[in-house]
Amino acid sequence: MGGGSRAGHRLARAALLCAAFAAAGSATPATDNATHTIVATVLNGKYAPLFELWHPRFAAATDARVELVVACLDDDAVAAVRRLDTRARTLEATGGAHDVAAARLAKVHTVLRLVREEAAGSKRLVIYSDVDAFWLQSPISRLRRIEAPLAFSRDGVATAAGFDGKRGFALCAGFFVARPTEAAASFLDAWRLKGRGGRSSDQVAANELYDEGVGIIADEVVDRCPRGAVPAVWHPYSPAQISGKVFFWGRVLAKIASGDGDAFAGVRCSWGGRHKGRNRRAGGVVTARR
Repeated sequence: MGGGSRAGHRLARAALLCAAFAAAGSATPATDNATHTIVATVLNGKYAPLFELWHPRFAAATDARVELVVACLDDDAVAAVRRLDTRARTLEATGGAHDVAAARLAKVHTVLRLVREEAAGSKRLVIYSDVDAFWLQSPISRLRRIEAPLAFSRDGVATAAGFDGKRGFALCAGFFVARPTEAAASFLDAWRLKGRGGRSSDQVAANELYDEGVGIIADEVVDRCPRGAVPAVWHPYSPAQISGKVFFWGRVLAKIASGDGDAFAGVRCSWGGRHKGRNRRAGGVVTARR
């Protein structure tokens, strides 16, 4: 009466996940709420200065049809949200403000919760955005065109966590979109289980679950390393401390706002290189269309 091998359980779970994505491929996305959207993020007090840099641009790119939901890891995060946005909804995210693995998993728990709520309710699209993924214009209309139940922005440098040389990129866990469907919930639940206990980073875990049913957000919508046109969302790299990020990225954002065509000059394209394009990989199928 044994419960079977671990490998057997993993194969069964993978088969169920693939079946859910296959079923979703034939589903009609018209059941989604076509006008209203949820944007979720995770915050602790340490990152409050970045939230203060991020929020005005997010607010300028959105309107009352977009609800911001912030999973807060501590009281300082709640206070930061309340200072900037009295309309935003805050959720308590357990795990401890200084536990990096818990903070990263909080995004998965939060989006899974919201997807399930929306599937049973208003059926709004759920977008996850790190607070260092700066909204320069709204990406929402282009994200709605993606037919996959779940789609990720991509990280095209070979040093990225979860990078796959064959496909030429890694799924980036810092910006993704989920439809209010069972297929999206199944992937998120598998992601949650794979990453719990600190066994794997959230991004590595997401990439280990990748299959052809997962959508990829086009670089012109979300880009980590712009080389020309300004994307809708700029999600930069930086190994600096929070204060350094706020200072440098604030200057770049000011240049973008002023129309400076060289705003991205000197911006890192990886954790170890400057903006020369040498680390970009061309791989991947773009499923977001203009």
